[in-house]
Order: sequence, then C-alpha cells, then structure tokens
Amino acid sequence: MGISHINISRGNIIDRLPDWFSNSFSNVEVLDISGPLPLNLGAPRIEYLILRSNNFTGQIPVSLCEFDELYILDLSNNNFEGELPKCFKMEHLSFLLLSKNSLSGKILPSLQSCTSITFLDLSWNRFSGKLPMWISNLVRLRFLKLSYNKFDGHIPTNITDLSHLYHLNLAANSLSGVIPWQLSNLEAMTKGKSMLRKLPNNYSRGVDRYLSRFKHMVGELSVTTKRQDLKYQGFALLGIVTIDLSSNYLTESLDLSENKLSGEIPSSISKLTYLSTLDLSYNNLIGRIPSGGQLDTLYNNNPSMYDGNAGLCGDILKKKCPGNDASNYYGSYKDHYELLYLCFGLVIGFVLGLWVVFLTLLFKKSWRIAYFRLFDKHHPSSHSLPKHTVNQHLTLQLINHLAMLMRHPTIAAAAAAASFLLLMIAADGQAATPSPPAAIGNYCKPRERDALLAFKEGVTDDPAGLLASWRRGGGQLQEDCCQWRGVRCSNRTGHVVKLCLRNDHAGTALAGEIGQSLISLEHLKYLDLSMNNLAGSTGHVPEFLGSFRSLRYLNLSGIVFFGMVPPQLGNLSNLRYLDLSGIRLSGMVPFLYISDGSWLAHLSNLQYLNLDGVNLSTVLDWPNILNMIPSLKNVSLSSCSLQSANQSLPELNFRKLEMLDLSNNDFNHPAESSWIWNLTSLKYLNLSSSSLYGDIPQALGNMLSLQVLDFSFDDHKDSMGMSVSKNGNMGTMTANLKNLCNLEVLDLDCRLEYGNIMDIFQRLPQCSPSKLKEVHLAGNNLTGMLPNWIGRLTSLVTLDLFNNSITGQVPSEIGMLTNLRNLYLHFNNMNGTITEKHFAHLTSLKSIYFCYNHLKIVMDPQWLPPFKLEKAYFASITMGPSFPRWLQSQVDIVALAMNDAGINDTFPDWFSITFSKAKLLEFPGNQISGGLPTNMENMSLEKLYLKSNQIAGLIPRMPRNLTILDLSNNSLSGPLPLNIGSPKLAELNLLSNRITGNVPQSICELQNLHGLDLSNNLLHGEFPQCSGMSMMSFFRLSNNSFSGNFPSFLQGWTELSFLDLSWNKFSGNLPTWIGNFSKLEILRLKHNMFSGNIPASITKLGNLSHLDLASNSISGPLPQYLANLTGMVPKQYYTNEHEERLSGCDYKSLVTMKGLELEYDEENVTVVTIDLSSNLLTGTQLGTLYDQNHHLYDGNDGLCGPPLPKSCYKSDASEQGHLMRSKQGFDIGPFSIGVVMGFMAGLWIVFYALLFRKSWRVAYFCLLDKVYDEVCVIAVVGWERLTGRTDPRLLMSHVAWSSIDSDESYE
Repeated sequence: MGISHINISRGNIIDRLPDWFSNSFSNVEVLDISGPLPLNLGAPRIEYLILRSNNFTGQIPVSLCEFDELYILDLSNNNFEGELPKCFKMEHLSFLLLSKNSLSGKILPSLQSCTSITFLDLSWNRFSGKLPMWISNLVRLRFLKLSYNKFDGHIPTNITDLSHLYHLNLAANSLSGVIPWQLSNLEAMTKGKSMLRKLPNNYSRGVDRYLSRFKHMVGELSVTTKRQDLKYQGFALLGIVTIDLSSNYLTESLDLSENKLSGEIPSSISKLTYLSTLDLSYNNLIGRIPSGGQLDTLYNNNPSMYDGNAGLCGDILKKKCPGNDASNYYGSYKDHYELLYLCFGLVIGFVLGLWVVFLTLLFKKSWRIAYFRLFDKHHPSSHSLPKHTVNQHLTLQLINHLAMLMRHPTIAAAAAAASFLLLMIAADGQAATPSPPAAIGNYCKPRERDALLAFKEGVTDDPAGLLASWRRGGGQLQEDCCQWRGVRCSNRTGHVVKLCLRNDHAGTALAGEIGQSLISLEHLKYLDLSMNNLAGSTGHVPEFLGSFRSLRYLNLSGIVFFGMVPPQLGNLSNLRYLDLSGIRLSGMVPFLYISDGSWLAHLSNLQYLNLDGVNLSTVLDWPNILNMIPSLKNVSLSSCSLQSANQSLPELNFRKLEMLDLSNNDFNHPAESSWIWNLTSLKYLNLSSSSLYGDIPQALGNMLSLQVLDFSFDDHKDSMGMSVSKNGNMGTMTANLKNLCNLEVLDLDCRLEYGNIMDIFQRLPQCSPSKLKEVHLAGNNLTGMLPNWIGRLTSLVTLDLFNNSITGQVPSEIGMLTNLRNLYLHFNNMNGTITEKHFAHLTSLKSIYFCYNHLKIVMDPQWLPPFKLEKAYFASITMGPSFPRWLQSQVDIVALAMNDAGINDTFPDWFSITFSKAKLLEFPGNQISGGLPTNMENMSLEKLYLKSNQIAGLIPRMPRNLTILDLSNNSLSGPLPLNIGSPKLAELNLLSNRITGNVPQSICELQNLHGLDLSNNLLHGEFPQCSGMSMMSFFRLSNNSFSGNFPSFLQGWTELSFLDLSWNKFSGNLPTWIGNFSKLEILRLKHNMFSGNIPASITKLGNLSHLDLASNSISGPLPQYLANLTGMVPKQYYTNEHEERLSGCDYKSLVTMKGLELEYDEENVTVVTIDLSSNLLTGTQLGTLYDQNHHLYDGNDGLCGPPLPKSCYKSDASEQGHLMRSKQGFDIGPFSIGVVMGFMAGLWIVFYALLFRKSWRVAYFCLLDKVYDEVCVIAVVGWERLTGRTDPRLLMSHVAWSSIDSDESYE
C-alpha cells in the first residue's frame, strides 16, 4: 500500500497490532499510537515513533535499535525504567525525548554515535553519574535538558563547545564545582539569530484546522524558568526547522539552579548578550556578582536568579562584599582561574630565572669571578651584625622590592604571600603563643557545643538563617547551645538529646554535608535533618550515624543520597522511627539501595519505617525481615522495585501493623496469592499500580479495621483534572465488603476489567451509620444503573464514576447526600432529567461534572440551590432554551462550561455580577442572541469562549485580566472598540462576524498579542502601523476589504508563522524583505491586486510549507532556486513546534487546489502547496507536478512546452534552455576557483621542483627536447612521403643539429 502515515491515537483499541501490519504497510514513515494501544510494531520503516503519555512499563526494548532510519523518538511521560539499550547508535536520530520516566544508569557512550541529535531531553528521570566529556561531540545540539536527575560531579568545560546550543537546563541535579568560565563560547547565546520561537501553550483549542494536523507529531515540552515548568505542546516535524519558546522569554536560557556549584560567577557569563533567562539560584556560589548591562537586565526580570547563594555579594544585591579587594587574597582576581595562571607563571619564571643565571655563569670563568666579587663586596658589612639582624635586614630589603611589585595588580597576591613566607623565615622558628581557652558556658557541654559548631562549618548555605543563633562569643547565654534553634538538651544532665533541623519551606533548605563531628553527641535521641540538601560531596548516607546508640528517631527523608544504605544503621537497637524516603516527585527519587536487608531485623523496637524510593530489588525476603520486627505499626515501601508479595509466611508476627504502602512496585502475580490479606490489623492499605492482578480476593472482607483501600491502577489526569488511566489486568469485583464498617476511602480507579455498578454498590459496607466518604470507580467499563438506595451513603464526600458505560437515570436519592462535595459522572451513557430533587440536600456540593451524557436539566425558575458551586461542567447537557436562572446564586463559580447546552436566549442582566470570580467561561455551540453582557470590565475572567452563537451588537469593554477571547462565528457588528480594556490579551478571534469600519490604532497597544484573526468581516482601509507587536505569530485578515500596499510594519514581526491577507484589496509590489520571515510556514496572499515580480528573497523562507499567491497581477519569471524552500522538501532533519493558535477556535483553513477552495481539517490536510495560478508569469513550465494536477499552469498564457500542447519557438527554447543550464544546472563559481587553484598548484610545484638542482633542470629539458625531436622527425618524414621528397640526408641533418643545439644550451 502507499500509506506513509498512520494515526490511530485515541481509538480505544485494546488489541495487538496484527501480524500482517508490517507487510501491508511497509512504507509507513510515521506511526503515532499515543492512545491506549499495546506496542507491537513489527518491522516497518519507521522514521517518527511517538509513544508519549501512555503507560508503557519495563525497559526500552533492544529491538528498537533495528530502526536505522529513526529520526524522532518520543517515549516521554511513560513508566519506562532501567538503562537505555547499549545499541543506541541511530545516526539519523535528531530528536530523543525520554523525559518523565524512571530510566536510570549513566548516559551511554553509544549516544555519541547519534551525531544528528539536535534535541535531547532526559529530564525527570533517574540518570546518574558524571556528565560525559564526549557530549561536546554532539555538535548539532540546540536543546539540552538534563534537569531533575541525579548527575553529579563538575559541569564539563567542553560543553561550551556546543556553539549551536540555545537552551541548557541542568537544574535540580547534584552537580558541584565551579561554573565554566568559557560560557561565552556558547555562540548561539551571543547572537540574535535564534532557532527557538514562541508558541504559547494557550493555543490549545483553535488554529486553522490546517495546522492542527501537526499537533500529534511530538508531545509535551517543558522548559524551566523562574523555578516553574512551562509546558509547550505539539511541535511538528514535517520539514520545519525551528522550535519557538520565546513567548515566555526562553529563546536563549541557562538554568543551573538547585545544584551544588561553588566558587565565583565567571565574568565571561556577561558576554552571553542574548541570554534571556539565567537562573543560578540555590547553589553554593560565593564572591562578587559580575556587573554588566545584560546581567542587570536579567536581574530586573528575575530578582530570584541569585537566591539561595548566601556567599554572593555586590551592588545589585545591595549587599556589600566584605573586606578590601586589595587585601583579600582572592579579591584581586576576577575569578579563580587568574590565580591558577599566576601560580603557573611563577613556576615557569622561577625555573627560567634559575637556569638563566646558572647557564650565564657556566660559559665564562671571568663572569663567575665578577659575580662572586659582587657578592663579597656586600658580605663584610654583615659580619659586624648579629645573625638575626642580618636576616631581618635582608628580609626588609626583599619586602621593599616586593612592595614595588605590588603596584602591579596581577601579582599583588603573590607579593603578599612571598612577604609572609619571608617573615616566617625571619622569625627563626618561633612558635606562636597559644590563645587562651574560650569561656565555657555553664549550661552547655563544651564538647557538644564544639561538635555543633563544627557541623555548622560543614553547612555551606543557610538561606533561612536557621543556624544564625549558633555562634561562639557574645555572652554566656548566646554560647549555651541548649538555647540554639533546633537544639534541645536534657533538663537533668544538660546533654544534647534532640536536633531538629527539618526544612518545611521551598527555598530554605540547608546545603552542605552532615559533619562527622556530630558523633560527639553521644546522648542524642532525636535527629531530624529531613528535606535539606545535606548529601555532601560523596552523596552517601554517613556510616557514623550507626554510632548513636541512644537514637530513637532518625529522619533523613528528602535528602538526595546515593549508593548503599550503610548496614551500620542496624546498630541502632533503640530506634523507633526510621525515614530514608526520597522526594515524592517524578524523576527525583534517590538512588539509594539496600543489597542485604538483614540488618533491618536488628531494629527490634522499630515502629515506623519509610523507605519510599529505596531500591530493594535484591532483597527478595523482605517480608520475612519485616516479620522479625513485631513492633512495626507503619511501613511504607512505595516505588522500591519489589518483585513479589507472595512469599510464604507461616506465622505473621507484625500484628500491630496499621499502615502499609506497597504502591508502584512490580509484583506481577495474582493478588489472591499474597499474604497481605491476612494483615487484619491494617487501617491503611495502598496497593496502587502494584501490578497485582486477578479478582479482588474474598479475604479483603475480613480486614475489619481497614479505613483506606487504594487499589487503583494509575493517576494520569485529563484536561479537567480527572483520572483517565487505562485498565489494569484485573477481573471483577467479587469481594464482599459489607462488614468493613470502618472503611472511609475506596479507590479502584482503572482496576476492574468490567462489572455492574449495581452489583458493586451492593458489595459496599452496609453499616449504619455509613463511614464511607470517598468512592472512586473511574475507568472500569462499568455498566448498569445506579441504585436508588445510594442515599444511604450519608457520609459520602466524593463520588467518582467518570469514564464508564453506566446507563439509566441519575437516581433522585442522590440528593440526600448532605456531605457530598464532588460529583463526577461525566463520560457515561446516562439519560433522563435532572430536577430540583436531585440537589435537594446537597448543601456541601462544590464540583459537579455531568458533561457528555444524555441528560437534561430542568429546574423551576424560582428554585434556589442549597449549594455554592466552584466548578461546573455541563457540556452537551441540555439546559435550555432559557438561560438557567438558578445559576444566578452561584457567585463562587471559578469554571463553568455549557458547550452545546441548547441555550436559545440572551445573556441575563446578572451575568457580570454573578460570575465576577470566574476565571473560565465556555458557552460555544449555543444560540445565544442579543448583545454581550454589560459591565464585564469588573470581572476576573481570564478565558472567555463564546464562539458559534448568534451574539450581535458592539463589542463592549472586556475584563482587564482577559488573555483569551473567542467571539468567532457570531453576528457582531459595528466598528471595533477604541479600547477593548484587556491589555494582557494574547489571543483574539473575531472570525466570521459583521464588524465594519477601520481597525483602530489602539489595537497596537496589545503588546502581548500572539494570535489575531479578523477574517471574514467587513473591515476596510489600511491596517494601523503596529510595529511594536513583535510577539505576533498568527495573523489573519482574509475576506475583508483592506487596502494599501503590503503592510510595512510586518517587517518587525519576525515571529510570524502564519500570515493570511487573501481576499482583500492590497496592491503594490511584494517587498524584498519578505524573505526575512524565517519562521513563516503558511503565506496566503491570493485574490488581491499585488503586481510586479515575485521577490527572489521569498526563496529564503526555509520553513514555508504553503504558499498561495494566486489571482493577483504578479508578472515576470518565477524565482530561481525554489529548491531553497526546504520546508517543502519531504525529508528534513529539523523541527518546528506547532500549536493550535486560538483556544476554542474550530474554524477551517481554505487551501486552493485545482481551482477549487477545499476546506481542510485535521483529517484532511495538504502539507506542501504552491499556488501561483491566475497571474501573468512567463517562462518554461516546471513539469514536476503536472501528472497530479493538470490545472497546475492554468491562467499563464506565456507558458509553453510539454506537457502543455503549446510549443515554444526554437530560438526561445534554446535560449531559455541555455539560461537554465548556466544558472541552475551548472554552478560556475566553485568550478572557476578550482581551475585557478589547480593551475597555480601544478605550475608552482614544477617550478619549485626544478629550482633546487641544476641536474634536474637539465634532465627535464633534455626530455622535452627528445620528445620534440621525435615529433619533428615524424612530421618531416610524413610530409616528405606525402610530397614524394624523401632525402635521408636532410632528415639526419635536422636531427643532428637539434641534438647539438640542445646540449650546448644546457651547458
């Protein structure tokens, strides 16, 4: 088959790919299975493989390496784990997106074979080790994101050799050392020609349908700035060159935050003149901040860029640097590398000076005699002085010379050091007098106070001043360590028994290491250092912690440790509480592991154990180890890579266990075979995403103490924040839970394979009163109807039945649930009518999701709801024809969606007041008429979607915070407002209305506007000169009556990717600067009155994929080098990020082919088109697309030659053919240069070869003479034979004379 692209995403396919797939679709270049489809690719020739945002688990298969032509690999946002395949050597691979998985190990050396990589995103994983030196070999790299991993070591200096790098993000690792001073070598950040372009994330619902086809190609891209992850979705990969992130000022960014970098900030960083984001926060940097206009500007944009570096100082922070620069050893140098250069120079100077003197004296004895006489001349005077006086005299003389040298700033520190050294020599070995001991406090043990102060010295950063009170001196009270913050002493003995330095706030963590001095706190019982950055340079859990024999509480959670948990912790026999868990964020789980967990059994008094994120894959007998600790009450082993939970336990000893969390492990065996169900003392049980399969065991009904059961499969969210995960491998709900009277939370989201909702509800606890507060059954293919007795669940707070196949009516008894706060019934097949009775007693209701059912809401106009909603989604629910009056009381609404709700009414007069707090309002697809609401300027709205209604009248003043406004496909009339009132507006869509008049000059004040669509209106005149709207990327004015020349202000809109001026009255010539739109992808200028030639610069638009200049008066020849339009070349190893431009828009893009206006949506798109029809172009036709479109050349009377029936005159054809050969088929420039260079080389090689030896020249010229004589003889003999004259004497005389003449010449 001829199919090259298959998109079967979101198709609800639950089967494997068939065996005939790879044979039938052998030419497939793109395979997108971003929906819930199991992977079985066969062996097609895949170039684009996008499997993002699924639930794929396990390791990345080695078979993936067989795809030699793979160009894009997007496996981001899955659950892949383990190391990358070692065969990763895809030379064509340009995009490698592996973010948001659980991949581990080091960066494989085989990746350096992927020399075509331009985009590398390994963020939010568990990669570790040092950054490889060979990363500089990836010379095409433009985007490098390695944030939120566990890399350590230094930043390799050769990373600055990546001259094309625009974005570098190494944040949230454990990198240490200094920032490379060669950062100015990142040339891409010092030039204004950026490959990154802005496309805001808000363009999620609308764009011309033409563009929406590209959306599926690559998934979500996140870029970190100002400590926030900003997400950009869907950039296309069909021959488009650039990625645009500049709408958030991310064009060139450098993020090194949250590492362990030390030293000073190199002054060379100020040379990155086009750097638009810099974040060095939360490191260990010290010294003066370099000054410069660029760094000052970045600081004004982001004052937090230096936060968390207590050692930084300078005018920009209004913090004076301590000491005098001249007296500070390091202060005299701009950075520490100058010190290194100085030392190196001193060594070389010393060696040179020594050997110059030595060698000078070595040559002549008289020089040596003179030198020693000079020395003797000064020697006698020293005999009359004591020895120590002579030494001091010489020392002072040398110091005076050094003082003269100190006038030179580059050797001031060396002079000071030399002076100090000489003074030490002059002291003649005198020892320093020891200082008297400090005063000892009466309340604090001196040894323990010194241990705490030594610990403080190991803390390199204390943003919150947690240890500010820890200091020596200042009185007896201040030296009392028992009064220091975080320290507690025994009232009886005065010993330190508690040290609590837990960090509970972002940005205030201590940084440094856990000093071994703490071992002096022999009586310590409580140690909490959690949520700090105290892993130290080694990154290991300190072994000496096992020496605290009295310790009962140890909490090191959230500290990013690596390596093996020291078994010495097993010595803490009195320990009750142990927490070594990692930070519970994707990609932030520490690489701690336990290879032999037998030491845990020695903690016989342990009650609380949390090892979340610690690798226990090799501890196969972990249940037996826990079974040896009968005191356990709380155990959390989430994400520990546990292999099974079906070990044989003859007798359960941990009968006191109340809380057990085994979520996110890979047990992969039947749930019924596990010993877990015998733990009848449990109150909390979390088995979510644990890979247990089979029916839910009957033994669950015997766990009478259970309060919380989480047996869900996953926690992926949809656009409304609801779980949409695919089903786990479970059976039906057969367990009887009727006797679980203490059960409060039941979460089985995406766990059941199928079931009947009525049957499941009958198995829920039937106790009175019911304690059940939350029921989560989303995504389980449940059928049947809700029971009428649902009102018995009086304690219910959340009912989540989203994404099932439940039918029937919503029982009115649901209105008896007085505690119900969240009701999620969306995406089912429920029908019937919702009345006041359904809401009669729902006084606590805050969120209601009814959308995408077959429901109808009918309320009495006078009905007053008992609740105050915050979120309400009623899309596709019939609520009309009148605007629901009961909504007037919902003054706390934040989000309201009533798409296709059958409203045939006008906006009520209370609209603006009732919804004054709303951030999102959606009413598209109704028949709302009349004018827009009044007094909207006082609303808090940020997004307003009112497209496809019948709204008429003028556009009033809009809310000040509005960023998206979609009023397309309405009947608005009159002129545009002089002041729309929304200065933050980013997207404005007024497509298909009846707006008249001129566009006001005030529209130019919308400096944040990214997308503007005024097409299909009645506007006329010239568009205002809005040169300042430089962020515009989508601009459409088609189907109006705009006039004038091609808008000159567009020259400053360098971010344009979509420009449509078609069906207007623009005239004049196309500007030559049209080729400056380097990011332009679609250009439509058809049906205007443009004239003149097509500018040759149009061939510079390398990203252009659609060009339409039809139906103008353009004349002249076609531009040469149309092949430069690389956006129209099928294979292109660059990329461009596409996004839907205007949220909420659903309009189509018209593309002309074969003389017809075709409407294209996401199912039907022509990617690459050129339409130059109905102009006055001349010349020979191109002849490459005629077979596909016989109307290709219509309307151009000057064209001739096959395949057209019109023949060209012979002379013209010959002339034209010669012209094409000379200008296109044969490039004269390089050839001419090659000829000249070859000639010169050949000439001069011979010349120089003959220049060196006379014998060579004689032999060379003799050879020439010999050849010449032979040619002459042949010529003469031949001529004589032709003429009949063959005198041999004449012939011999010629030869003899030639030979003699030659010999004499060389002599």
